[in-house]
Amino acid sequence: MINVRIFHGSFAKPFSGDEYLELGGLFGGHVAVQVDDRVFGFYFADRNRIHIFPNSKNKSSIFQNQSLDEWKEIVRLKKETIISIPFSKEEKLEIKEFYLKNVANPEWDYSFWGERCASNCFSLLVKYNKVSKGSRFLKAFFPAQLIFTLKREAKKRGYQITTKNGDSRRIWA
Repeated sequence: MINVRIFHGSFAKPFSGDEYLELGGLFGGHVAVQVDDRVFGFYFADRNRIHIFPNSKNKSSIFQNQSLDEWKEIVRLKKETIISIPFSKEEKLEIKEFYLKNVANPEWDYSFWGERCASNCFSLLVKYNKVSKGSRFLKAFFPAQLIFTLKREAKKRGYQITTKNGDSRRIWA
């Protein structure tokens, strides 16, 4: 079993006292994949250098490798949806190797019209036939779209879905 962990995009409710600006607003959020006790995710390396188109010679990307406790602290006040998907031991090992290789040296540049956290996860799930094939622009362009795609797949395939609420001072996607 692996868990696709997605924290939802949000913005602060007016006059709530919450002034934190989330990149992307309702279209923001983040997608990560939990393999055993590690949480891996594809992320931009510099918030001020998110490329519009991929730039393989000057990448602005990192793959995160966090403990489950570190991830839980990040999402403590965030709305999070977790989709639990069955994977064989061999598939989990391959996925873990994929992430560890990319933690050391990312294959892609993080870019608006290229690879991002949701599309990267979607491509991986397609590769292992855990979701139906399709355009990442229609199924996983941003985290909320991937949540919708995975919930539809969960109904068909019997995946478990868990959602925890986020801070009530924010409006969540």
